[in-house]
Amino acid sequence: MPRANEHVVVIGGTSGLGHHVAQASAALGARVTITGRDLDRARHAAQGLSGDAAGCSCDLTDWDSIDRLFQSLDRVDHLILCALQRDHNTIADFDPGASARTSLMKNVGYAAAVHFALPRLSSEGSVVMFSGLSMWMPMPGSTTISMANAGVIGLVNSLATQIAPVRVNAVTPGVVAGTSAVDDADAIRTDRYAALKLRTPGQRLPTPADIVAATFALTDNPGINGANLVVDGGMHLA
Repeated sequence: MPRANEHVVVIGGTSGLGHHVAQASAALGARVTITGRDLDRARHAAQGLSGDAAGCSCDLTDWDSIDRLFQSLDRVDHLILCALQRDHNTIADFDPGASARTSLMKNVGYAAAVHFALPRLSSEGSVVMFSGLSMWMPMPGSTTISMANAGVIGLVNSLATQIAPVRVNAVTPGVVAGTSAVDDADAIRTDRYAALKLRTPGQRLPTPADIVAATFALTDNPGINGANLVVDGGMHLA
């Protein structure tokens, strides 16, 4: 778990799983910076955290904004990349423009964030990138995000060898209960999620707390590097 006074930067921390990671980090006494594309929203989200937290703007498709973010920061102990611009794309009705925006943010944007963070990353620190189970188990409309999630794993493997001793790992959530992706899903996805839940060994979806615990396992353990930690309740076996 992040220790008191360690600096945790969560890109995509204004909502969803990223915000859960930021909340848990702040509760442990870490100094937390969360980012979103909208500065006011990021600052508002940071105000809801305990301890020393700040909100900053960062758009992973705007390289200057990423550079400005890290120029404004000092030491970074743990960089958590969980920003997501989800699109609904099937190959039959493929929208190349929407697909390109999602891929640019999730793949090139993640790499750019590490590039600009590198001078400030602690040698004992870590980078954790969020992938997703759709790279193996496509969901309705997940054409682009399935590609992007697979790309994150390739990026992790490459960076783990390039920026050592900083460790680089991925966490791959399955369908996570209590998130907007589940709670606000359309009827087709809701039926798909319910069927997958019933077919998992424990008939249980992971929770945000499970994803937070997995993220902290990757930040904590110096023996884990270049790994992809799947947190899906065994859903990949279904």
